[in-house]
Amino acid sequence: MGASLLLAVALGSVYRGLELPWPARTAGYAMLLGLTLTQAWHALFLLNLSPQLVTRGYSLGVFVQSVGFYYLLLGVLRPKQQRWHPLEWAVLPAALVCGAWVPLAMAVPIAMCFGTAAALHLGVLVYKLRAQRRWFSLEMRVLVLFGAMAILIAVVSFASSVVGWASFAAIYTVLIGTSFFLVLYLLLRFPDIASKTEEAVATAYAVSTLSSIDCTRLVSELKRLFEEQRIYEDENLSLNKLAEMIQLSSHQLSELINTHFAMGFSRLVRQYRVDAAKKMLIAEPRASVLSVGLSVGFTSQSNFYVAFKEIAGSVPGQFRKQAGLAAQAEPAEMVKK
Repeated sequence: MGASLLLAVALGSVYRGLELPWPARTAGYAMLLGLTLTQAWHALFLLNLSPQLVTRGYSLGVFVQSVGFYYLLLGVLRPKQQRWHPLEWAVLPAALVCGAWVPLAMAVPIAMCFGTAAALHLGVLVYKLRAQRRWFSLEMRVLVLFGAMAILIAVVSFASSVVGWASFAAIYTVLIGTSFFLVLYLLLRFPDIASKTEEAVATAYAVSTLSSIDCTRLVSELKRLFEEQRIYEDENLSLNKLAEMIQLSSHQLSELINTHFAMGFSRLVRQYRVDAAKKMLIAEPRASVLSVGLSVGFTSQSNFYVAFKEIAGSVPGQFRKQAGLAAQAEPAEMVKK
């Protein structure tokens, strides 16, 4: 439940800048609420405080969390401006009808089969991003894992007359906990994975929109904003926010950066931040590594370390030490000469 709360807070604060359509963001909260209530109901059942596991409310909760998972990632993996297919809109009422009317013995297996089908569709969307995503294989493996979990729960629920509902509840509880742990690990290990995915989506679905744009002027303006105004120091800087500054759409800005800087928006921001951090690490030897990272726009030490090592090839402390040794060696070389 604590993990669910952390993810809800992250969705509403850290990832508030993501351009998610309102159904996707709402679905994310609904999914987390559904999973939390499911875990609580499992606990009551396993502690013999509830005589029955699968009730009509439980059935509805399982369907809602499956739809929430599907809608949230649907919003992440496609442009906000893209209209949803009528069949995708029909998923929610269909799930609610199933949750309310399907016989209880079949409700959970059907919900899990739906979850598996949703994971397959999301896998197709991830596959479309393969050319833009460095971590394409990682994301695909995660979706396959979620799909496998749904299949396992469906099989166990079908066999509930053999294994018993207590075993089902225990297995489902462990898998939900594993899912929360996996998502939290990914967000901590790759703190900018959401913004990189947003950028990849903008690039993958974009049709060139720069034909009537003065690219030379805008590239100069971008350089001025980064080099003179140091907008990278804004920890809340996002593709959408920068696009508004130079009066472009996020798709146009993404294409402009990819075309003229040969990198994506996230990488460009990290590059400027790391370059600024390098100068500060040398110029201010008494400043802590954390204070340096925060001053150039990183939101946490882990975020700073991951980006610095990716771009500079070493962690900040090691870079500062090597730079200090090199500075000490220069006078010695001059004396020898």
